[in-house]
Amino acid sequence: MTLLLTFTFLLLARFSGKKDEVKIWTEQTTVDKAIDFENSLSKQIEVLDKNVSLSKSIYPLVDKYKLAKPIIIQREQTGFLPLYAEYFYSESDSIIRYISYDWEREKYGNYFKKQEIWEVESKKLKQYNSEYEKIKSTLIEQLGEPTNQDTEPQKTESTSGRGDYLTRSTVWETDNHYSKLTMIFESMTYRIRWYYYWKK
Repeated sequence: MTLLLTFTFLLLARFSGKKDEVKIWTEQTTVDKAIDFENSLSKQIEVLDKNVSLSKSIYPLVDKYKLAKPIIIQREQTGFLPLYAEYFYSESDSIIRYISYDWEREKYGNYFKKQEIWEVESKKLKQYNSEYEKIKSTLIEQLGEPTNQDTEPQKTESTSGRGDYLTRSTVWETDNHYSKLTMIFESMTYRIRWYYYWKK
């Protein structure tokens, strides 16, 4: 009986871990493959039509390719925060060049509604930090050990006059790709973001 209970506990623990695992796409394929991947995760996804662009500071190769409007998918929420997956691809061949996953409440929501959300989220540092650690842990399983990481939120000086805020950062880098997980906990931005791009 004890053996059976132990086995059941281990099975349930393993199942719960898989349930929260972050499913990521890191293959440089045509964008339709990533859409198939998203559809394989859940039938409850929503495709959003938004005009989003990248800056050179976030994607150094932005001038090298003519990028199409990204495919933006809002996944079915299963954890603490909603997840938006964005796939940026070159117009000429539909090859994915840059990927961004954002965990954020109402990312594309109404500005005035978001002000109410920010008030609530500002009291959840512990939950955001916990979610960051959970995402980071599953990314390490899939990407390997980071090349650079912090161990706790860092105070960052604001350049917009809204006061200091907290950030976190973890980087994975190889000769072929660059990947970064960040958290911003600030008066008008409460977000965890992972992005990934190929250097060639």
